[in-house]
Amino acid sequence: MVGDYMKICVYSKIGNGKNVCEDAAMVAGTIISDSYYEFQTEQTHTVAIADGVGGNAGGDFASRYVLDKLNAISMVDMTAEYLKQFVGGINKELLYYASTISGKENMATTLTGLIFTLDKGYMFHVGNTRVYGLQGNYLKQLTEDQTTYQWLLNIGQIEAAEKCNKNEITHCLGGGNTQYGSAVCVKEYDTLNAYKRLLLTTDGIHEYVSVDELEDFMSGELSETTMQLLADKAKRNGSSDDQTIIVIDRMWEYGIKISKECNAL
Repeated sequence: MVGDYMKICVYSKIGNGKNVCEDAAMVAGTIISDSYYEFQTEQTHTVAIADGVGGNAGGDFASRYVLDKLNAISMVDMTAEYLKQFVGGINKELLYYASTISGKENMATTLTGLIFTLDKGYMFHVGNTRVYGLQGNYLKQLTEDQTTYQWLLNIGQIEAAEKCNKNEITHCLGGGNTQYGSAVCVKEYDTLNAYKRLLLTTDGIHEYVSVDELEDFMSGELSETTMQLLADKAKRNGSSDDQTIIVIDRMWEYGIKISKECNAL
């Protein structure tokens, strides 16, 4: 992965009728929220997305807090286990930080991201923010939502799943519960070459557009205009939530191989 060229575009906008944007994104140390950001790089770096939990006061603080803490991660020490422990440590720090702010003790956020080192790739995930990979013209979801809906599907309770709140998350960072941080899922990749583009989204996007629509977007021109058009389509389909999209464009040329996987505890 040394010297691999990446174009990274971030689109983040506050939801209709909201006073603060609880979504945030981070690329190579820069935190983006309610704005558009684009740059090109050949360096190793971290790309992440966080969606503050709207039902808990302080979701906007939580999403930015955990992304800021990611900046301290060590690329030299990087392993799947190190990354899992590091994110667990961020959860403990968030819980302490929340405990010092009256009325925001239960602030919480999702966290999903990718880390690119000189020779490997890592994906980390907690909550229902997502990572997708584009292979040819087909989009593959690389993360599994940690939601009541997905849990019910996994145990075969299809009817119950269809009746539940699809956005109700079962795991997050913060939320006043030390056990939530242990649910982070980490995957280590020998290479991420199979994917022409990688996509990260919050539920204000992926719950309101179809996979076919996401594939059309990912196969087309990448710009602020096309990202806004996707967000507008989600709004027309009923999304009033904050909306964040990250696209990592054309990195490598060969196949993907997962070398290690550290599942949620």
